[in-house]
Amino acid sequence: MDLYPQSANLDPLTLWAERLKATSESGGMSRSKGPTRPRFHSYGRVHHNGRNGDLVARPTRQTLSAARALDQASHLLLPENLGVSVMSHSAALSSDGRDNITDIINSVVIKGEFGTVITGRINKTTEYLFEFFYNTSQLEKNAVRVTVSSADCDYTNPLLVVVRQQRGVLSWQLPLEPPSSDVILEEYRTVSRTLCPVKNYKVMLQGSLDTKQRLFIDLSTSSPKNITYSVTAEFEDNFHIELHNLQTFEITPSQPVFYEFVFPDDVEMVLVKANAQDDFCAMVAIQNITCPVFDSEENVQYGNFYQTMTYQAGITVRKSDYPNGFYIVVVMLSNDEPCSSNYQHVYRTRKKTVTLLVEEKITKVEYLAAIFAGLGFCAFFYIVTIVLGCISYIRSKRKQPRERSMLDDSIIGSPEDIATAGPSPSYAAISGNAESGSKDLPSPLPRTVSDSSLDEDDIDMLTDAESEKEIYRTKAFLYVSDLARKDMRVLTKKSELYIWGLITVGVFYAVPVMQLVITYQRVLDETGNQDLCYYNFWCAHPLGPLSDFNHVFSNISYILFGILFIGVCARRNHHHKLAVQADYKIDKYYGIPQHFGIFYAMGGSLIMEGLLSACYHICPNNSNYQFDTSFMYVISVLSMLKIYQTRHPDINASASAVYSALAFAVLLGVIGVVAGTVYFWIIFGLIHVTSCLLLSGHIYYMGRWKCDLSVFRRFKSWFLSELSYPWGMLRPMYCDRMVLLLLGNAANWGLAIYGMVWTPSDFASYLLIIFLTNLLLYIAFYIIMKLRHGERLLLQSVVYLVLCLLGWGAAIFFYLHHTTTWALTPAHSRQYNQECLLLHFYDTHDVWHFLSAGAMFFGFMLLLTLDDDRAQIPREKIPVF
Repeated sequence: MDLYPQSANLDPLTLWAERLKATSESGGMSRSKGPTRPRFHSYGRVHHNGRNGDLVARPTRQTLSAARALDQASHLLLPENLGVSVMSHSAALSSDGRDNITDIINSVVIKGEFGTVITGRINKTTEYLFEFFYNTSQLEKNAVRVTVSSADCDYTNPLLVVVRQQRGVLSWQLPLEPPSSDVILEEYRTVSRTLCPVKNYKVMLQGSLDTKQRLFIDLSTSSPKNITYSVTAEFEDNFHIELHNLQTFEITPSQPVFYEFVFPDDVEMVLVKANAQDDFCAMVAIQNITCPVFDSEENVQYGNFYQTMTYQAGITVRKSDYPNGFYIVVVMLSNDEPCSSNYQHVYRTRKKTVTLLVEEKITKVEYLAAIFAGLGFCAFFYIVTIVLGCISYIRSKRKQPRERSMLDDSIIGSPEDIATAGPSPSYAAISGNAESGSKDLPSPLPRTVSDSSLDEDDIDMLTDAESEKEIYRTKAFLYVSDLARKDMRVLTKKSELYIWGLITVGVFYAVPVMQLVITYQRVLDETGNQDLCYYNFWCAHPLGPLSDFNHVFSNISYILFGILFIGVCARRNHHHKLAVQADYKIDKYYGIPQHFGIFYAMGGSLIMEGLLSACYHICPNNSNYQFDTSFMYVISVLSMLKIYQTRHPDINASASAVYSALAFAVLLGVIGVVAGTVYFWIIFGLIHVTSCLLLSGHIYYMGRWKCDLSVFRRFKSWFLSELSYPWGMLRPMYCDRMVLLLLGNAANWGLAIYGMVWTPSDFASYLLIIFLTNLLLYIAFYIIMKLRHGERLLLQSVVYLVLCLLGWGAAIFFYLHHTTTWALTPAHSRQYNQECLLLHFYDTHDVWHFLSAGAMFFGFMLLLTLDDDRAQIPREKIPVF
């Protein structure tokens, strides 16, 4: 309705009297036993004529001046069908301290109706108070929403709005004031707010609410010129959201919304999902059903839980946390910086259409069923392993004892025969003394009485160890017997150091990690900021203090498969010891030397990977992603070492050197995450290439090549000696090793160049790719060389290889279906959130955990059984490659 109809040209005094009369006739007078007194106050003299009820104005000079000012300022003429009361007042002090009326502010009370739009004009001389009445029963399913707009207001003299209820006050201004840190991209001259029901204020009622409720909307401004406005108060019918019912609405930075949800009796946990078709930045929050509601950009973070949103968002809510229900608050932000620091929408109207859905999460029975299903997946492999072990035991009992001719002295010879036979004829020239070196060969290693003198630093038990290394390790064609000359007990103890080193590193690494991620979880719970952690919010099932239990629990597969592999290794080691007790020659002259220390360390690394991956998934983000990858580095390096140790037992790296190198790799990973600048990538690339070259020299010369100050002198001597036959420099002495090293260096150089040129943002994954690439190349090279030398893969190894490849293929398929990515901001990461894939509990990343754990177990089993076909072959017939 319009408060400004065309008025007659009346003089100020007549207009003044008419306004007062209109006020009296419209109910603005309060009557009592005595003379009727009007509800307005004026600094003029206004009398009531008791005989006919007319108002008689007897103006003073100040009244005439005030009337003229009022007429010129506002031209106020109220329609007679509104209940209106006018209260005009003004006062100012002159220079001499006496009252001097220079301006008049007229307070106008207008009775409004819900659903009716009230329009008008206002300036600094007028203040409007709109009064609305409603019954308390109307708030049981509805809420009141107030909308105020003004097309010509400005920030200098804004239109001030104050909304008052029986309990609570809400205020704002037009244009809407943006947060202090924001640049004003758009002026919002329409504000719409839902009022929190008066029954939900935190302070308990002293008695009961009034059945008849009053709502006041007060408008005022300091603008000297007229400002148009419109005011609307209406009931929001869809204030209560029902389970599984879609709710679609529009929001702007000046028009937030919130809805109420109450848990049904049989529902314990729900998922609040929000979807949108555009990427304007918004915020979704969950708050208790208490007033006031934090539904503005400045205070929405003061609620219980909140998260930023572009395309979608999701928050899981438990009934135990909100037994009386909760409010769902959706606020659109005035800029996109909280959602993305890389772009900002400009020249676009910030309006977002959001679809809200509250759906029930799984029940307790489904929860337990999913947990036991995950445990059953791992238990299946335990059962299969136990059954196969029993079958193997029964078959070994039924077998006839092994014939003596297989291990008797006629085949392997006595120690004296071996000593006089000399090495196999295929030595490379070593400074021209190859022939002399073949005449004085040592006797086999004597057995010592006690292990008390053994130390991990013992390298050779031979008195002429250095000369023997030069003789045996530089042959053109090496056999395992040439590189398995150290005492087995020394090598076994050195191998066991990998286990103790792993335990030490694991404990000191895991304890602070667990403390850190628990702190992350506490900070999330206390602040309510769910942008701290990159969950798949559409498939995150809380349990106890954990917000995302299913992604933590699925890592149990790594732990269980690691324990299973350690058990298999222990059984195999036990059987090997029994065989050695029966005949010691098995351990000295036949098959691949059996060292289980690195195998145990591999199983322990798999356990630690599961533990630290679970810690990472308590609150996954960029800063703690290294926890998820650190022991993957360890697994990759230990697997490569085990393959190398298989046919190079005497020259394998020590545990201290390996863990020191891994510590340096982890340090580089931390620096890459914290300060991954271009300069860091260049330095890392140079370190990477240099390390590859040094390691290549060590592998090519079987540990006899040293990097010291005389390396250039030796290179000069070699170069001068080869000038007589230049083509010989292009022909490698050890072709197989050269092929391996060329492939490895090509791959590593390519990765180094890629890192320096493209500088990936995820350095931890980049470092893991380097380790895995080298591992895969080495495994492929080993299997190819094994087949090339006429060896074969047993059926058991082939089965493990096939299962490993299938497992990795399926695991990578699910891994590539990202449900989160911390390479983006939290809001943009949530656009990858997906529904649960399996049993309404596990998503694609959980499936990746189970499948990759199984694939690594089969890969370990492949390495454990890869050379079982060489078990009864003399070591002097097993080639080294």
